[in-house]
Amino acid sequence: MIQVMVDLETMSQRSNAAIASIGAVKFENGLIIDKFYCTVDIKSCKEIGLNIQKETVEWWSKQNPEALAELRKNNIDIKEALDNFREWYGKKSLWTWSNGAGFDNVILENAYKAIGENTPWKFYDSRCYRTIKAIINIEEHDRQGTHHNALDDAVHQAKHLIRLLDS
Repeated sequence: MIQVMVDLETMSQRSNAAIASIGAVKFENGLIIDKFYCTVDIKSCKEIGLNIQKETVEWWSKQNPEALAELRKNNIDIKEALDNFREWYGKKSLWTWSNGAGFDNVILENAYKAIGENTPWKFYDSRCYRTIKAIINIEEHDRQGTHHNALDDAVHQAKHLIRLLDS
């Protein structure tokens, strides 16, 4: 069964946060089989009413310079980012995991609502990686990639989730 792990980098902690980047992977039978990544123009998020918090912007200024620099590359309009994500995701609703029941998936859902569209997954296919890792509690592998790079985080989380689901 193909599943998806999503990770976002945002400019707010609210459920309608401005999205700075979207990272996602598809995985099946213990293997990552496809990846999606884009960085988003924050101004386009603000134009459709997504939230920017001063505290989060300040927090970003203290993060890894590599992760911060990545957020400034090849930014695309939020509508284009969401369309590209939908195209990559496909037409079939899949189990869609994120690190927190009320964060990444909810923020994506609200971004889609802001442009008058629905998420590519059905509400009942939304899954919480944070919950399952707390219940099963298997140590994570050594971290590879850049912290707070949405794609690197999605890959790391998916690899750990695969271990959890195989236990």
